[in-house]
Amino acid sequence: MTKKKILGILSLGLLIFAFMLGPTTPGGYCLGDNILRFFGFKAWSLESAQHRTNGFHYTFLFTVGFAILGYAGTKHYLKEAYPRLVKRLSSIVLVLLLTSSQLFMWGYGLALSFSQGINAVEYLPAKSNCQYEFNPATGLTTCSYQITLKNYANNEVKFNLKVQKPSRDDDIMSDVADQNLEGHKIIKEFTLLPKEQNVFRFVIEDRTPYLLFGSGSISRPNITIYNQESSREFMGR
Repeated sequence: MTKKKILGILSLGLLIFAFMLGPTTPGGYCLGDNILRFFGFKAWSLESAQHRTNGFHYTFLFTVGFAILGYAGTKHYLKEAYPRLVKRLSSIVLVLLLTSSQLFMWGYGLALSFSQGINAVEYLPAKSNCQYEFNPATGLTTCSYQITLKNYANNEVKFNLKVQKPSRDDDIMSDVADQNLEGHKIIKEFTLLPKEQNVFRFVIEDRTPYLLFGSGSISRPNITIYNQESSREFMGR
């Protein structure tokens, strides 16, 4: 294989890879963002330490840059060896543009299916929310949560859950508690069956002095799932 053909194949690989950088899963995972953070860079211009997505998306620049380099390299190095491929390169780019999100989601789901425990669980923030209301008579705030999670693994997954409180500080989290047979407060354990997507509904009552308003709602609340071995944080926004 000639050097020109090798560079052409690498350029085609770069073109395909570029379209995998930008798609984001419902749980907020973006390959390009994680690569930038791995090398110590921000993925967003106004990104906080908790990786909240605000401002300009730098990953977009890398996606466009790599796509241009890949396209130009493929066209230059493979025009003699694979003229039909080069002739259809614009159509290939269009197909990648239209299907890259679906392809990435399929690959991401496949990768999660080989994971174990909570690493195989994905959070669906678009299908999750919290409705809260303050009762001045009791001084309690009742928070009704609806949290949607999906297990991609072939095994049952058990875990505990922390959820974002309705406060001005998004980092304030609360464990989801339960009561045992003796009436003592314990940490609630949740279960997802193999390949199951489930909506978990529960209520938390709390005396919280730092509420945004007396009543309202939170869409896409931040959550943390954890067990004795590990934990995973999901940012809803």
